[in-house]
Amino acid sequence: ELVGDYILENPEIIEEALIELQRRARQRETAAMVSAIQSNGDLIYNDERDPSFGEDDAPIVIVEFMDYKCGYCRIASEWVNEAREAYGEHIRFVFKEYPILGAESREAARAALAVLRQGDDVYWRFHTAMIQSSGPLPAGRIENFARLAGADVDEMQEDMDDPEIQAHIEQVYALGRAIGADGTPFFIINGQPISGANRDALDQTLANALARVYEAQAGSGE
Repeated sequence: ELVGDYILENPEIIEEALIELQRRARQRETAAMVSAIQSNGDLIYNDERDPSFGEDDAPIVIVEFMDYKCGYCRIASEWVNEAREAYGEHIRFVFKEYPILGAESREAARAALAVLRQGDDVYWRFHTAMIQSSGPLPAGRIENFARLAGADVDEMQEDMDDPEIQAHIEQVYALGRAIGADGTPFFIINGQPISGANRDALDQTLANALARVYEAQAGSGE
């Protein structure tokens, strides 16, 4: 009775309790993701079929599960480019083609993985143009992006039909589900998951990782 009277007199504690419950739920969800990421580390970081940019032994690894039809991925691409330009010597970027937004997404992902076979530079130009575009991605538009990136479009079209590319995409689907990536973009920075184009969280997580890098360098006298 005393507790009931207190709550009636101070109803704001209900809101405070709900906020705390949500915080604890997010904490449990993040812990589960981190555990799943650790369990699938080899597939996340070391799949040679994935586009990867940066030194193999870079102290920071940023993985992005992305979809070319995703507007939030377009927003996040600005952060990726800025991070690469500012701290590229410390970072390896890994892109997971994760087409979850329909047929055009799958077509674009197959094209990207086919273009990757023609070289990292060609892929990067193609990826950048595609991820920064908006609107529909019919086959003709994808082919035009590939052509402008310097890709051999006939070769790309042939490789797109390779069952190994479809198998790769299916395996990335399974990996994404296993670690709780239920949307795009989904980032992993040195094992820490960040859902969405949450620039504050991305900046803070990267800053923490960079601080550890600088601290280690100072300790070793580099």
